[in-house]
Amino acid sequence: MLSINVVIPVLNESGNIIQCLEQFRGATSADLVVVDGGSEDGTRDQVSGTGLATLIQTDTRGRARQMNRGARASEGEILLFLHADTLLPEQGLELIAASLEDPAVVGGRFELELAAAGWRFRVISKASTWRSRFLGITYGDQGIFCRRSVFDSVGGFPDLEIFEDSEFCRLMKKEGRFILIDSPVRCSARRWRRSGVWRTVLWMWILRILFEFSVSDKRLSQWYRNVR
Repeated sequence: MLSINVVIPVLNESGNIIQCLEQFRGATSADLVVVDGGSEDGTRDQVSGTGLATLIQTDTRGRARQMNRGARASEGEILLFLHADTLLPEQGLELIAASLEDPAVVGGRFELELAAAGWRFRVISKASTWRSRFLGITYGDQGIFCRRSVFDSVGGFPDLEIFEDSEFCRLMKKEGRFILIDSPVRCSARRWRRSGVWRTVLWMWILRILFEFSVSDKRLSQWYRNVR
């Protein structure tokens, strides 16, 4: 199977990083790179203790910069950008490799499932997948992957403080087919739990609309409460 570099940006992820890394134990096709943006909760020690990943420490925070740093420090043919609170579906790496057997496919993402019980979270999961499939707006919690050649061609993630993931996907779609794998990644629902389910959904759409109307990412990031 093709070599896949998994790039995981972290900042104070001690509650999630071990489970995230352990899902790849025994996966010979995966090379893990964790890029820490200055954690103060023992995340770095946990990463080192597993022996599963290369740890890059940087004081430069921001997912875009961390993911670009991790991608450029790795050598695999395929890049997978994964949040520390996200788990791939069974045989997720194989699904990525199989999708890229088609040379027209430049990359893709997975469907989304929130790791929480209740109809509200099921609705959000379905709506997020629908948004990605039909509106073309994809966020990093869906597990974004691409060919390295495409990553280099588009210049990596734009240096934005918010919506860097959706803009990266938008650039990729100009290069070829950007597919949606019909299996869900399982992502923490902590953002919705912390700030309230419907309040979080409404606020994210407000920020998205403001972004489309060219409000600066720096200003929007001041309003966005990033719950990691």
